[in-house]
Amino acid sequence: MKSQLRENPNNPPPEVIHEILSWLPVKSLRRFECVSKSWRSLISEPKFVTTHFIKAIKDKDRLHCQTRSVMFTDAAHNGLHSMHLDKFLDHKYHDNPNDTGDRSVVAAIEHKYVYSEVSGVWVSLLCSCNDLLLCMLCDSRLYLVNPSTKETKKLPEIPKEEKYRSSINLYGIGFDHSTYEHKVVKGLYTKHNRLINLLLGDFHEDVVFSVYTLETDSWRKIEGSFPYRFYASEQGIMLNGDLHWFGERLEDQSRLIVSVALTGEERVREIPLPLECGYVGSTNRRMKLGFFRQWLCITYYSCPHGGTYNEFWVMTEYGVRESWTKMRVSIPYSKLKHSGYWTKSHDLMVFGEQLIMYNFNDESHWKISIRGIGKIGRVFTCLESLILLKQRQRNNLKIEV
Repeated sequence: MKSQLRENPNNPPPEVIHEILSWLPVKSLRRFECVSKSWRSLISEPKFVTTHFIKAIKDKDRLHCQTRSVMFTDAAHNGLHSMHLDKFLDHKYHDNPNDTGDRSVVAAIEHKYVYSEVSGVWVSLLCSCNDLLLCMLCDSRLYLVNPSTKETKKLPEIPKEEKYRSSINLYGIGFDHSTYEHKVVKGLYTKHNRLINLLLGDFHEDVVFSVYTLETDSWRKIEGSFPYRFYASEQGIMLNGDLHWFGERLEDQSRLIVSVALTGEERVREIPLPLECGYVGSTNRRMKLGFFRQWLCITYYSCPHGGTYNEFWVMTEYGVRESWTKMRVSIPYSKLKHSGYWTKSHDLMVFGEQLIMYNFNDESHWKISIRGIGKIGRVFTCLESLILLKQRQRNNLKIEV
């Protein structure tokens, strides 16, 4: 590699080229692959890819600059789109900083390739982490997609996984900062027929977690089975190095958050809900787990015409029950979610099927409309990267950032 980069004696040392390129956005790097064979080889090298990615997630200014994109599906989940809000917002605030009531129209890019390889097949976008999307086809096979590199990868089947007619699947994708590895977690909870259990004398009920590591392209089971009940298939919330789901403890039927830690030896643990939400019969409201900036949050939701709410919960100190704090929104909602995108003054919130930039300091807000798109479905924020899906082995390379 060094000899290739130094083919012209006037070129900077390869270490300098490596350092400069590692700070550039993905869009620029994709163009620079055409400069020469040596640059193309460097930019696709596993060590460079990992170094570039780690710098991006560690640099806070970089994270809030040119590397973020908001991705979303339409309400029918028939297409995947993305938009870059940073430049748009800079332009808006510069031209009319005091305008809070307009309906801003933003252009979006459609990512047709996500569906092109499985044309005519139903695709479900489950969840995302950084720049990787976890998707599922109609045959229940899992795929990873990198929107920046347009790579897709089919995950291998879980070895010796038992199939049940009545079961609930939990999915999540996250990043292990201790090993620089991306991991997918699948939880399988079997809903046993209680009458059959009574007749057979079998009251066994639990959830089994399996973990897939992209860099080794393999699954492994987390040892043990865990006494929790889940009522619906859910996507895990990735925060603080853990994946999180709403669950219920079988022993006393108390509600709680079940988390799977991805760092080191994966482990399963419990996180308490607010006192008024965690015990049996505490509230009849339906609740949904999510995130608000860097915190876990709980929002309420209702069926159509089932009522609206003006508050939600935020856990300001991770794992501490007493830190759950109520937050207010001036817009009544039936479904509320944070998109993962925020600025110093505003948060991009999803009210039902509408995007709204909301200021929690003075409760001002304004709507965002996507050109050519009516209602929206799933929304999340991606950090663009060159993460490799096909070339996984990194040969224990030491990454220096």
